[in-house]
Amino acid sequence: MVKLNNSSLNNLEDIIKGIKLNYDPKKETALETLSKNWIETIGNKISKFSKVYEITSDNILKVVCSDSIVANELYKEEEKILKNMNKKMAKTGIELKGIQFNYRKWEESKNE
Repeated sequence: MVKLNNSSLNNLEDIIKGIKLNYDPKKETALETLSKNWIETIGNKISKFSKVYEITSDNILKVVCSDSIVANELYKEEEKILKNMNKKMAKTGIELKGIQFNYRKWEESKNE
């Protein structure tokens, strides 16, 4: 391997080993399962105005909402929703610690 000039790294191989890829197949499957369970938990009517966006490494579910009114109404029911989601997710080994609702990322999430 080629040694880089003016670098504390020994070679290019060290750089490649240090690169972390964002793709995690288990995470993708978890998001799909969470999304399906989200719709079952809150119902088809509300699910049209909210969707699972991501899950953090500390098991916080991030949900995007179409506007602040939807986010606020879901926030009021967070404890109940969290309890029901954890019941549905028990088989997968994922235990959610909380839910964050964000209406500012709604437009961005529609492109994904």
